[in-house]
Amino acid sequence: MANREHIKIGIIGCGEIAREFKAFFKIVKNAKFVAAADTEFKRAKRIAGKECAYTDINEMFDKEDFDVLYIATPHYLHRDHIKLAFENGKHVFCEKPAGISVEDAREIYHLDKKYPHLKLGFNYQYRYDQKCFELSNGINEGVLGDIYYANCNVYFSRDSSYFNDADWRITKKFAGGGTLITQASHIIDIMIWALGEPKTVIGKIKTIKFKNIDTEDLGFGIVEFENGVLAQINSSMIVEPPFESTKGMVELLIFGKKGRATYSGPVPSSLNWYGVKNYSPKKMYNYAPYIAGSLEAFADWILNDIPYLNTIEESSKVLRLICALYKSSETEKKELVEKLF
Repeated sequence: MANREHIKIGIIGCGEIAREFKAFFKIVKNAKFVAAADTEFKRAKRIAGKECAYTDINEMFDKEDFDVLYIATPHYLHRDHIKLAFENGKHVFCEKPAGISVEDAREIYHLDKKYPHLKLGFNYQYRYDQKCFELSNGINEGVLGDIYYANCNVYFSRDSSYFNDADWRITKKFAGGGTLITQASHIIDIMIWALGEPKTVIGKIKTIKFKNIDTEDLGFGIVEFENGVLAQINSSMIVEPPFESTKGMVELLIFGKKGRATYSGPVPSSLNWYGVKNYSPKKMYNYAPYIAGSLEAFADWILNDIPYLNTIEESSKVLRLICALYKSSETEKKELVEKLF
């Protein structure tokens, strides 16, 4: 596809995320929506128009010409839809998380290796926030010296409509979990990117506000990384009153021998260094604002073979950590973070 200017995308799953993402295509230069499928025709129509909307994904594969399947379905369907896309010769751009279990991640990894000519990426979009890149790169270049510990805080506010509008979120069987796997996983991904491979976790989850769900609305964890660094995770979807604009805020604070760094986001995002000179990386992203830039970068991977940051190997680290945290909350013991293979 080296001579192509853009990729063509078909979408499966036309809920809230897909509707929000559609707006970003106005600023993405190298990708275009051409078709959409959903179990409800009116939702697919809202995304792609009447002529290119489907309730049967196989019919969309048969009738439409597109390069990439963008998967925005409930979490438990990600593995099966990735498999279906590969079987139909499509690249895959999938919303996070990779799945709902470590077994999902392993099966997806093997699928990815089975179809080496097809590309698979996950939309952990914070990696295309220049501030997150600066944070991770600076830590790995030793700006703060030896790292002592980190704090990862997630403050979201949800009301009953969050579950009423997408009732699959109520059940762990379908969602995989609650605030940790939905709200926190983006910033946990950045924490892992900066600090390395997680080794063990002690976790505790609880459902406080939403009594009709079996996923957590509050979660805590203490992570030990393979390099010995400790990190604390605090994730909530019950913060009142809600933060303005996105109804949520995330923070990642990293403390080292020479100083500390503080990232906050998601929109707008900021990064501050304390005790050291402000760090400026040599590399600067040339993509659209990061919420859309992640897709633009994935398209660049297909069109120009520029490596994409969010592969199954990278994205599985978040899922594997969170699954270990959930297990720890059940066993009330420290748990190992399982390896991908």
